[in-house]
Amino acid sequence: MPLPRMKTNRRYASAQQFAYEELRHWILNGPLEPHEVVRDVEIAELLGVSRTPVREALIRLGQEGLVEASASRMTRVAGLPLDRAPHLFQVGATLDAMAAELAAPKMTEADLQLMESLHESLGQTTAPERLSALDEEFHLVYYRRAGNPVLIELLESIDEQLRRIERHSWGYRRIQKEAHEEHRTLLDALRAGDATAAGEAARVNWLRSWERGAEVFNSRE
Repeated sequence: MPLPRMKTNRRYASAQQFAYEELRHWILNGPLEPHEVVRDVEIAELLGVSRTPVREALIRLGQEGLVEASASRMTRVAGLPLDRAPHLFQVGATLDAMAAELAAPKMTEADLQLMESLHESLGQTTAPERLSALDEEFHLVYYRRAGNPVLIELLESIDEQLRRIERHSWGYRRIQKEAHEEHRTLLDALRAGDATAAGEAARVNWLRSWERGAEVFNSRE
């Protein structure tokens, strides 16, 4: 199990919360991969805590569907939620389009400059984890400008459920280039204040993201 070196300076209310958040981050963002065995003794040693909070953290992660017990009673990282993915992307496309439409007439120059900077970074980066993070930051700029906190909560929930799938898709250069072009179209529409065009660009980006992801996973079968 290739666990990372500990670098966090964050403070936690309890050892269980510490173990939970670190493990959850590793599952969603790497290096832990689907179906990989998770050994509580190794994690406890790495985190500098006892095995009890690690076991409690694994129970919470199991309730969230991120880890599961195998037939041999070993704990493994859960497989990717590919059965839910097309539905999540479909709903996400509609919600993201709504956010872009609401945000288009409200975008500030500072918003647009930030998105330009993030778009430039997206074009210069090839590391999947970094691309995934930049993509989330790019979309979050206009989510916030949309001014609808419920919409943001729903989109962030969907983004989080799809993060592991997106991380695998970002590893392909063709996908990186196509997504970069789609982000350019979206950004241009937001700069023009064109709500209809921005909504359509956001919707297409989400739907194409799943089409590309499905191609990747189907090719592995």
